[in-house]
Amino acid sequence: MDKKDSKLKNIFDKIKSIKHIEIIIAVIAVLIMLIIYFSSFAASSSKKKDTAVSTQSSDYCARMKQDITKAVADMCGSSPTVVINWDGGVESIIAYITSTSANGSTSSPQIITSQGTSSPIILKEIYPKALGVIVICQGGDNVKIKLDIISAISVLLDISPEKINVFPAKK
Repeated sequence: MDKKDSKLKNIFDKIKSIKHIEIIIAVIAVLIMLIIYFSSFAASSSKKKDTAVSTQSSDYCARMKQDITKAVADMCGSSPTVVINWDGGVESIIAYITSTSANGSTSSPQIITSQGTSSPIILKEIYPKALGVIVICQGGDNVKIKLDIISAISVLLDISPEKINVFPAKK
């Protein structure tokens, strides 16, 4: 018991002998608070970014599915079922401002404010790539209609015809 007490006393004596211990403790506390603040800020901004990307992606995917469904309906004369398998989501290329100083260079997104809403300037959006398509429609067993549907979807989605399957609907 005496060895533990003497070790603890030695540790406390060493800590007490450090000059300006109050300043060091204050600096450590401030650093911990800044780390917590910025980590929570980064987490909330990444959630907002994910929501925006998924909304853009679902809008694009839904619009393409609707366009293909309408085109196939015009070809086969009935309302088809169209299923599209997508690879990933929309990727946005954002404009950055780079400033250099004696301490180095920093980059930050270029922000534009419109109607009270701030958002980064998007230079380019890369939409998801279709991996495969299934179409179920009346007349899907007719070779001409099947080839026309495969050709149209291949052109619209820029995928190879092997990745598109057309099946007849049950009557």
